[in-house]
Amino acid sequence: MLYEFTTASRYLTRTKSHQGFVSFFTFISIACVTIGVMALIVVLSVMTGFEAELKKKVIGMYAHITVAGAGQQGLRDWEEVQKIVKENPHVKSAAPFVTGTVLVKSRRRTGVLNIFSVDTKLNEEVTDIKKFLKVGAPDIEDNEIILGDKASQILGVRFGDKLRLVTFSRVQTPDGKQFVPVEKTVKVAGIFHTGKYDYDSKFAYATLAVGQNLFSLKSSVNAILVKTDNLDNVTQIKNQLQEVLGYNYYVGTWMDIDKSLFGAIQMEKRVMFIILLLISLVASLNIISTLVMTVLEKTKDIGILRSLGSTKLSIGILFTAQGLFIALTGVIAGVISGLFIAINIDSISKTVEGWTGFSFFPSDIYYFDKIPSVVVPGDVILIAVCAAGLCLIGSVFPAILAARVDPVKALRYE
Repeated sequence: MLYEFTTASRYLTRTKSHQGFVSFFTFISIACVTIGVMALIVVLSVMTGFEAELKKKVIGMYAHITVAGAGQQGLRDWEEVQKIVKENPHVKSAAPFVTGTVLVKSRRRTGVLNIFSVDTKLNEEVTDIKKFLKVGAPDIEDNEIILGDKASQILGVRFGDKLRLVTFSRVQTPDGKQFVPVEKTVKVAGIFHTGKYDYDSKFAYATLAVGQNLFSLKSSVNAILVKTDNLDNVTQIKNQLQEVLGYNYYVGTWMDIDKSLFGAIQMEKRVMFIILLLISLVASLNIISTLVMTVLEKTKDIGILRSLGSTKLSIGILFTAQGLFIALTGVIAGVISGLFIAINIDSISKTVEGWTGFSFFPSDIYYFDKIPSVVVPGDVILIAVCAAGLCLIGSVFPAILAARVDPVKALRYE
């Protein structure tokens, strides 16, 4: 090992200052680097996990692509549209779809639900509803319905209980004398749980015939749900379908459903990265102050080294190495602690909630019933490199200051 690195490590761990003043500031500098790296890893992991979970829930409840009529209340020629869509080599399945909002009445309570009416057999091919089911099966009858678990709690119903669905729109009676809402009594034949509060509390599944009857669509549907063979290529497939169908039809992807939310998450990740990187900048400033004090304390040593033949470059490397040691120690500690917290953040949060009684992640506000976290190796490497780079840059000024020490003046009074 070069003597510069050996001497640098001794300067960091041994000092003649009163009560180890420089060593104390060295510890503070390492702690700042550690906290900065740890905070960046945890925050970016949580935001990446939030995005991944949201994507999984959206894709699980909706299809990859949705085809609807542009400016039309319903698709009357949906069978022809379905046929055209399925001719695309990248389309795996397509299913008719009806949606609308209804008033729901149980024996105890009343609420509002968004009803997804689909061909139950085809629905298994275009969405992932089956993997979210806690009770029941996705293949239901016309007098049955599948609820989210939060919706069942809100309405006070369980598997096998009956509900009355009432539309907000009204239809004319056969005698033409009055307008009345459409009503239908159904049985709870399934309960699903996605983990996304908005879906679990407000969505329900029924058969296609039930939706067509409730919303007076006769044989029409609202849209065609499409599943593709490549989730990452949906934009290209969307453009292909739009070109074939023409602009009398609207073709949208799963990304369009919560487009603003996904965009906000991406923007927040970038902003949080920049903000939290400032912690590493503070650590870099701490390293500057620590090394400057070390230079002042070791002025005599620098003079001796220079008189023994050390070059300015050698002295500069010595003090740059001190900054590098501080940076690497802080980065390694930050990565280890950051990964530990990011991987176990939900259990840590629940433990703290048990101690304090304060909920850090209420599901009705943050969509999910647990804190999602996904550690991306590339993000961890980028964070470590940026933090180490800032600290290394911060050590350049003290290194230059040490290299410019005049050995004659340094040893004049010794």
